[in-house]
Parts: sequence; structure tokens; C-alpha cells
Amino acid sequence: MIIVHSIAKPPAAEDSAGVASVVCRRLGPNEPIPQGAIWIDLVEPAMEEDQRVQEFVGAPVPTKADPDYTEPPEAHYSENGVRYLHALFISEPEDTPDVTGVTFVVCPTTLVTVRYHPVESFDLFSQKLCRSPGQALFPDAVAVGLINTALNRSARALTKAGESLDRIASAVFRAKGDQSSRNQIYSDTLWALGREDEKISNLRESMVSVERLLLFLIGDGSAERSPKPVREATKTALRDLQSLEEDASFKAQKVQFLLDATLGLINLAQNDIIKLFSVLAVIFMPPTVIASIYGMNFKSMPELEWRWGYPLALVLMVCAAVLPYVFFRWKKWL
Repeated sequence: MIIVHSIAKPPAAEDSAGVASVVCRRLGPNEPIPQGAIWIDLVEPAMEEDQRVQEFVGAPVPTKADPDYTEPPEAHYSENGVRYLHALFISEPEDTPDVTGVTFVVCPTTLVTVRYHPVESFDLFSQKLCRSPGQALFPDAVAVGLINTALNRSARALTKAGESLDRIASAVFRAKGDQSSRNQIYSDTLWALGREDEKISNLRESMVSVERLLLFLIGDGSAERSPKPVREATKTALRDLQSLEEDASFKAQKVQFLLDATLGLINLAQNDIIKLFSVLAVIFMPPTVIASIYGMNFKSMPELEWRWGYPLALVLMVCAAVLPYVFFRWKKWL
């Protein structure tokens, strides 16, 4: 599928200012790529679509449809004035932010992106680009706009992850009810922490990848030919990205803290159960000893001839069980 964003300047009679507009449309199988295309988005391209785009931009466009396709040895490189960049973007930041690879081919007049999964930030930026076309005059500007939109979605996903972690912390540290209810809360907490950790890990992985892309754009010599606002926007995106990485690191540490706290509470609950069994064993140990003594088969046992021997043994066993319990309660071990 080929989605083309092209610049169309309205007639002077309709728009005296001559402000350019951006038209976005999906091309048909035999529809030519319009002149003035500033951004070509290839989504799961077929070999024929790949060839059409390569002929239009006059440079190779690496896609999996190409029979000679091979993974480049470098994620970012320049070749014949064309920059090839690869980064991981978040596919679905709201629910399960999976990462997907996106290839940027920055040509002198056109930006080509290649992706094989839906990326929400691309759709959002496409709508924004059609409403505010002033930033669509340069391929670098389109690339930075895509990155800024992706960063905004990542920031929103981090905020939602922080809210989820706050709810998890409240559920863990304010757990009430019997032991069975608290155990269910701890079990649900472990599953929830696992999901949040996966989200934050994917976000951090995407951010590191995008940071390398921005550093390449800033350090690459051909970027100096871009207008100053585009270069400043690239540096601003890099600073925003670094602040988001710090936020993601903080939330990852919070996940680890909540995980350790939950496991600690589970250990305390298990210790209470083990302590109960240990106390019961100590309480019933003296009566067991007494019963074992009088269960011996010796001929000379004078207590066996006593009239009150049996009641006395029962009272002795009860006292031997009660006294340790009273002692443990006095020591506040129970």
C-alpha cells in the first residue's frame, strides 16, 4: 500500500497568498505518484509498489518485497546523498505498546517511510500535516514531525503507566480482608506489574532507538542544509526524548520497588502460616510426649494402677498444651 502526501499549491485566484496545501491519498495499483510528493508512506509494500517508489525518488528503497533485500550492517547510514535510518516505533501505545521497525529514506526532496505494522502516530501526523502544511516543505521536517508525534504518544503512554502504577501501589499497601482476599490481590498485582513492565520496556526500547536516529540527523553533514527551524526542532525533540527516558527509568524503578514490596508481603503472609504451624507443633509436642510415655509397654508402671491416673494424664496433657499457648500470647508471638 502506498500513501502519498503531496504539496499542491492553490491557484492565485482562489488563494492570493499562494499558501501550499498538502493532499493525502492512497494510490491505486496503476496510479502514478504525483509530482510534489513530500512524504511517501509504504505499508507492507509489494514488489511492484517498491519499484514504483524507487523509480520516483531515484534511489533504492529497502523493503522485504525486494528479492535482493538484506539487513543493512548499520542502522543509520548515507549513500549517494540519501540517508537511510531505522528506528523502533510504538505500534499501540494505549493498550499494549508493541514495537515495530520503521525505515526512513530521506531523499533530497521526498521522505519515504517503510513499515509493516500499523503505527498510530503516523496516522495522527498525517491528519496534522494536512491541517498545518507549513512544516511539509522539507523531508527532514516531515521526519522530525513524525518523531515528535511518536514522542507525544509515548509520553501519554508513560503517563497512563504511571497512573496504573499508582493504582497498583494503592491496592498493594491498602489490601484488606482475610488472607485469601489479600493473596488474590497479591496475585493480581504480580500480573499487572508484569504487563506494566512490558509496556515500559517497549517504550524505553523505542526511545533509545529514536534517540540514535536523532543523533544521526544532528551529526550528519547533510542536515546542515536544512532550514534553521528544522535543525532547532530536531534538537528540541532530542531534549524532549531524553527527559522522557528519565521518566521511563523512574517508572521502571517504581515497578521494581512494587515488585519487591509485593514479594515481601507475600513472604510475610507465608511466614505467618509457617509460624502458625510451628506454634501448633510446639503446643501439641508436650501432650504427645505424655501420651507416648504412657503408651510404653513396661511391666512396672505404678500410674497404671492409680484410680485417678487416667484423668490425671488428661489434665496433664491439657495443661502442657495450654501453658505454651499462654506463654506465646504473653510474649506477643501470636
